[in-house]
Amino acid sequence: MDSTLQDLRIAFRQLRKAPGFTVTAVLTLSLGIGALTTVATWTNAVLYNPWPRVVAPRQIHFIDASVLGSEGYSVHYDTWRFLDASGRSWSNSIAFALTFVNLADPGAQPRAVSAGTVSSNYFQFLGLTPETGHFFNPANDDHLFGAHDEVVLSDALWRDRFAASPSVIGRTISINKHPFTIIGVAPPEFAGIFGGMAESAWLPLSALRDLSTDASPDPLQHYGLQVAVRLRSGVSERTAAAAVHTLARTFAAQHPGDLAHWDLNLRDAAHFERGLFGMVGMELPILGGASVLLMILVCINIASLLGQHAARRRREVAIRTALGAHPTRIAAQVLAETSLLAAAGAIAGWVASTVMSRSLFVLLPNFGIPLAFNLHTDPRILLLVAAIGVAVTLVCGLYPVRQSLRFAQNEALHESGGSVTGRSHRNLGSRLLLGLQLGICFVVLIGCGLLTRTAFNILHRPIGFDAARSLTATIDFSRSGYDAQHTRQFEAGLLDRLRTTPGITAATLTSHLPMGDNGSGNTQGLSVPGYLPAKGEDMEVVTDFEGPDFFQTMRISLREGRDFSLADNTSAPDVVIINEPMARHYWPKGGAIGASVIVNKRPRRIIGIIGNYAYADPADTDPSLLLFLPLAQNDYPYAIVAVRYSTTADTAAAAFRSAVAEQDRLLPLEDIRSLEEVIGQRYQTSRIPAELLSVYALSSVLVALIGLYAVMAYSVLERYREFALRMALGSTRAGVFRLVLGGSAATALIGLITGGLGSIVAVRLLRALLFGVTPFDPISYIGAAALLLITVFVAGLGPARRAASIEPMQALRSE
Repeated sequence: MDSTLQDLRIAFRQLRKAPGFTVTAVLTLSLGIGALTTVATWTNAVLYNPWPRVVAPRQIHFIDASVLGSEGYSVHYDTWRFLDASGRSWSNSIAFALTFVNLADPGAQPRAVSAGTVSSNYFQFLGLTPETGHFFNPANDDHLFGAHDEVVLSDALWRDRFAASPSVIGRTISINKHPFTIIGVAPPEFAGIFGGMAESAWLPLSALRDLSTDASPDPLQHYGLQVAVRLRSGVSERTAAAAVHTLARTFAAQHPGDLAHWDLNLRDAAHFERGLFGMVGMELPILGGASVLLMILVCINIASLLGQHAARRRREVAIRTALGAHPTRIAAQVLAETSLLAAAGAIAGWVASTVMSRSLFVLLPNFGIPLAFNLHTDPRILLLVAAIGVAVTLVCGLYPVRQSLRFAQNEALHESGGSVTGRSHRNLGSRLLLGLQLGICFVVLIGCGLLTRTAFNILHRPIGFDAARSLTATIDFSRSGYDAQHTRQFEAGLLDRLRTTPGITAATLTSHLPMGDNGSGNTQGLSVPGYLPAKGEDMEVVTDFEGPDFFQTMRISLREGRDFSLADNTSAPDVVIINEPMARHYWPKGGAIGASVIVNKRPRRIIGIIGNYAYADPADTDPSLLLFLPLAQNDYPYAIVAVRYSTTADTAAAAFRSAVAEQDRLLPLEDIRSLEEVIGQRYQTSRIPAELLSVYALSSVLVALIGLYAVMAYSVLERYREFALRMALGSTRAGVFRLVLGGSAATALIGLITGGLGSIVAVRLLRALLFGVTPFDPISYIGAAALLLITVFVAGLGPARRAASIEPMQALRSE
């Protein structure tokens, strides 16, 4: 023990004597450990421990539906009840959804909050204990609508809105203008399980009918739900997934004609299609691979730095050996230095990862809902940091130990300050090691280049509409007690008021904004007179509801016919507008205008055909069939208002609020954003992989630059007398400069070769993320190679200038 403490004290003194080396090594280590720990923290937050206070979260899996080849669809209540009763791979299950409600004390201004609508066994399924009060009775019947109008508050809402008062239990509040009784408060930090999107309150499914004035007698019949199951002990994910597909086929057979091209899928938390967990989970394998490569790069760099540090002390080690020091004591002291560096780097890396983990929130899209990711320090993360520190000590410490002990005493004691021959045979290993570093750096740069090109292609792809100088906002009428008639009256009055407001050049309503998130993907049953569907063809079509002049306001091209107008109301004939892919599919020879289609058993006449535009995703290369109905001819519970303005966004927002307040001052106007902000969320999804990998690419370049500079600087120091002798024998300073840079060019060539070979494997991981670019894109490879060569040149510039500035006679006279 005493010898260990003595080794650590000596190591501390040695590191303090070389502050430049110590700081460089610690910062390099913190960069690699911080990156790897950040990925581990986010992996833990979306896969292993995503929901604080939930019991055994790894057992929980999700079930969603595939419709027409697209995944992530909700299921209905009867599907959940079938899965709950028939599933043998899980012990129990729940159904839940995310919605917004207007919460207020009676007579007060309502506040829109995100809420979970959940089956009565929700909290018991998760194994939660209330902070105060109690949860829903799991024996309640979800179909007894109105019998249990109760609400459970989140700890955050309880503290923010009700000052954490225990007397809130039993109190009646207004939710969507209907009385609800507060029965409990969820435990601290729990914010629901909806993929990282925080919920402020929870309502039972039996309360659905009282959340809307004109709800159907059975609102659960078509209400979209997510399903979560808890797998039985010993049941693998593969077995459970196969069981889910089997149950889907059984259920579809019981409903012939309704569920063609329909299937069910099992997901873990990192691949849950709703919320943000799926988006983050998709990036984790790529980031994990980049982090491991960066950590390998760091270890190689640290080993090289320590090896050079040990080589500078060869004479010291030889003297100590001659005086009787045992090789194991010298090795122990070198390992003590490495251990101190690894410990300092691990602590700095953990601190850096804590900051980086929370900073990554700025890259996630903003859906107007608070985010809930469990990024608290986990014991497993601390154990990982400690394990990395030990691994770095062992891996990086072996090379300097070998360097310290490989030289004979006589050789070390009698060698001069530098070699005349340059020790080319010794430099070969260092050059290969540097080449491997550059190769790893080259692989990461290629990946970054491919994803950057992908993001560029998506960002510059025509979207088919104009987002400039447009402002949007959402109004939910069902939450404010409006029935269908009052909703239509309000919408007509709002449009009339906005269109007469100075500075507003156009105004319309919609159920779904182009490239927006809300309201997309709703389908309706379709039949076309005279069209015979192919065997197995699904006659469902994605349907949106639009206000007057919607396509003109959005500047979506109208190929034939006309836009919706104010006259397309409940007293006018039923009409519809379709997109070009739908017109070509059902009327390949033309003649769609004026033709009739039957939407949900209701005949409608086609009055217009619009051109293709980016409906949901700018990277979609296979436009779906789209059908649009007049909002005024259909009952829809909410509307998105969109205006095009000629003044400023602030002026347009003020006009929004004024127009709504004139008709109902208690009606909340939510999510006021420009259309550019709306589509920015979709673009952000495309940018995230490139942005994240760019961080790793820059880190890799920085680490390679440090390592290359350190090795070349030491090489110049070691060959000090060689360069002096060359100049004494007639070599020019320019010749010495080229000689040093030539050595770095050979290292760069090794890096390009090894990196090129490694990229063949690496690009396979990125293939699914690429758009408009091939995996072996020449521009990405040339750009990565150019940046790597520039890095090598910059790293070698200083050492080469130092070698060229040697004074020959002074160097040859020195020892």
